[in-house]
Amino acid sequence: MNRAWLLPLLLVAPATARADDQVKSGPWNKRDIPPGWSVIETEHYQVQSQIGAETARRLGEHLEDMLEVYADFLPTRRKLETFVLKVFEDKAGFCDYSGFPPDTGTVAYYNQTDKELVGYDCGFVFGQRTTPPLLRLLPAAAERLTEAERARLEELFDLATSAYTFDLVRVLSHEGWHQYFHFYTVSWVDMPAWMDEGLGDWFFMAARDEQTGEAHGFRLGDMNWHRLRSVRRALEDGLTVTFERLMEFKQPDYYANPGVFYAQGWSMVHFLLRSPDAKRRELIPRLLKDFKDTKNFVKSTDKVFKGLDLVELDKEWIGWLLVQPFPDPLLDAVREFGGKFELEDVKGEARLIKAWEWYVAHPEFPGGAGG
Repeated sequence: MNRAWLLPLLLVAPATARADDQVKSGPWNKRDIPPGWSVIETEHYQVQSQIGAETARRLGEHLEDMLEVYADFLPTRRKLETFVLKVFEDKAGFCDYSGFPPDTGTVAYYNQTDKELVGYDCGFVFGQRTTPPLLRLLPAAAERLTEAERARLEELFDLATSAYTFDLVRVLSHEGWHQYFHFYTVSWVDMPAWMDEGLGDWFFMAARDEQTGEAHGFRLGDMNWHRLRSVRRALEDGLTVTFERLMEFKQPDYYANPGVFYAQGWSMVHFLLRSPDAKRRELIPRLLKDFKDTKNFVKSTDKVFKGLDLVELDKEWIGWLLVQPFPDPLLDAVREFGGKFELEDVKGEARLIKAWEWYVAHPEFPGGAGG
């Protein structure tokens, strides 16, 4: 990929900056840079960070690459603007700035008003995880295992932590899509949630692969294991909705049960974009382009999906979901060790405990082996 244009410029905080300076939203001048922060500028991004110049530079380069991916998927003649990426060193600073509660699961977000992406070093960046495992076995229960069993369980808990943790880079690929989509549509009209979020999770899985033959050098269409695990469990519990209902959802509807509906939205996007039927693969791009012109999601959806049997599409979607491989190291841990100790012997982050309990309660659920 041609990087002749990508010559990062590093700015540092002036020596006279006060320690109590507030972190300002939007682009910064040199006098705006608080102590401990640096600024790197690429062609389309000003990267404001507390995480070191090298990582900040790599993040800026990655987002420049993703702009090419988005533009290839949905071309525009408009000249791209300069966006802001703001990266905090820890969750506390991120929450203080964003207003999210301390227990938030959000790693990054896009603010349409300030045209900035905001995230923090979550301990998992560019595929490298530095955080400890999110699950542990209480000592009394661990003593009942052999040394080899303890080592295997620790390995599975470590693998499960990586499997259930979002890499900041992938999250920025998702949020960068929102940034590009809002720029593309030139509108404050509510976006169709299943498509906006589902495509974000489609781009979440973008993987660098120079063998794809694509000019941007990324492979699209990999399975989003985070979402597949969630939607398969939701389907088993009867918590999913029909295609027709999901397409009517606004953001508040999505947030009513985000773990389920984000996953279902991704699965819907993936199912259509990876369809062997070329006409189905064109449905989402057509809907995006029509929505840009109409600014009316209902009108565009009715036009683009006219004549499709949505009930039959639902059946095919469910059939597709049920035959997907389902690797999950947490499920492997339950299968291998669930009978050796009680539920209360496993401690850790609530969402992993909840998944552990679900697997224990559904012993016949298919899947496992890796992840």
